[in-house]
Amino acid sequence: MKNRIFKGIFQVAILVWLACLILIMGALYLQYNGEYVRELKNEANIVARAVEISGLDYLKSLKLEENHRITWIDADGTVKYDSSVSEKKMENHADRPEVAEAERTGYGEDTRYSKTLAEKTMYSAVRLSDGSVLRVSQVQFSIFTLVLSMIQPILIILLMAVFVSILLAARISKRIVDPLNQIDLDDPEAAETYEEVRPLVNRIAEQNLALNSRISRLQTDVDEKTREAEFRKEFTANVSHELKTPLTSISGFAEIIKNGIVKTEDIPRFAGRIYDEAQRLITLVEDIIKLSQLDEKQIAAKKERIDLYLLCQDVLYTLEQAAEKKHVTLKLEGSHLYVEVVDQIVEEIIYNLCDNGIKYNQENGSVTVTVYEEEGRPAVRVSDTGIGIPQEDLDRVFERFYRVNKSHSKEIGGTGLGLSIVKHGAAYHGADIRLESRLGEGTHITIIF
Repeated sequence: MKNRIFKGIFQVAILVWLACLILIMGALYLQYNGEYVRELKNEANIVARAVEISGLDYLKSLKLEENHRITWIDADGTVKYDSSVSEKKMENHADRPEVAEAERTGYGEDTRYSKTLAEKTMYSAVRLSDGSVLRVSQVQFSIFTLVLSMIQPILIILLMAVFVSILLAARISKRIVDPLNQIDLDDPEAAETYEEVRPLVNRIAEQNLALNSRISRLQTDVDEKTREAEFRKEFTANVSHELKTPLTSISGFAEIIKNGIVKTEDIPRFAGRIYDEAQRLITLVEDIIKLSQLDEKQIAAKKERIDLYLLCQDVLYTLEQAAEKKHVTLKLEGSHLYVEVVDQIVEEIIYNLCDNGIKYNQENGSVTVTVYEEEGRPAVRVSDTGIGIPQEDLDRVFERFYRVNKSHSKEIGGTGLGLSIVKHGAAYHGADIRLESRLGEGTHITIIF
């Protein structure tokens, strides 16, 4: 682009220079040509008056320059005197335009070009008192000859004009292109450029926005796919581990019984262990199925209007025996609030929160469930006086199979999927979760529908 602008400016400069040269020389030529005509007329009048006084002697006494010529023509057109050629060799001049005009009006003039157009002759004729005509002529170069005679200075000026044009064209083209080169393609709208280019800049900005949006979407898709792959890998490993532990126990106890190593009186105890591990497997599989259904939103149940207070009351009634074993007091507070949800999922959410509150509580602790309204939205808060959660683990407790203290969790039991079910169940209903916990003081988890 810069080269094209440079060539365009350079060509325009040269064309303007040539046009100015032609116009100036033409104007000067016309100006000086008029001066020559006036001077020649004055010369003709002066010579005519001198001839009137001194006659032929005056003409013979004159010493003329090479390009000047004087001719004296009789009234009948016969040449009486010529300063350049013998009058005997000259033809009749009565038909010459300037002579005929002088005979009619007293003064005549004419200009005649040579065959090559390299020069022209200007004639001024004055009629004398006796009817004869005195003609003064002067040879003058044409404009073409004038240009040829000045070819050297013209070429010098042309070279100077070319040099100046190159400098100006380079500088101007650079100044024109610089604002375009300085446009930041990542942020074109911030560039200070020409108004004529602004639509293009805006178009680039729009395309950048669309491209960045597309890249972001692609990057998000890639990140999501990467996270999903990592999650599936981790989830598979966790499931395998969680399933393997109870299956190993079941297999071991069954093998002992099969080989007859167990005493008869110990068989019920071993069978009880097999039963417990089988129940643990069933609970784990059920939790995995629940999570899968929540992920894929394949819950068959329909939403219905339920009383949160009564639902929490039923859950606490179910957990009374577990709470008594841990010497934990269950409390229900708040008011009756209605919400349109899937009863089964919300019950599972409340159950898991209260169950965790009991499992991870301290001796003679308490679990308090409060049903209340927060900024116009129904909410359920489950508070316990348990062991609490370290601050560095707060962001991960809702992950599948994540346990704050794995050794302690094994003693307590559970699948490690309870809070993950809570998280996905809340997301299924578009509810918000707020977690507050301090180590050694307890935990507060709020579900805001």
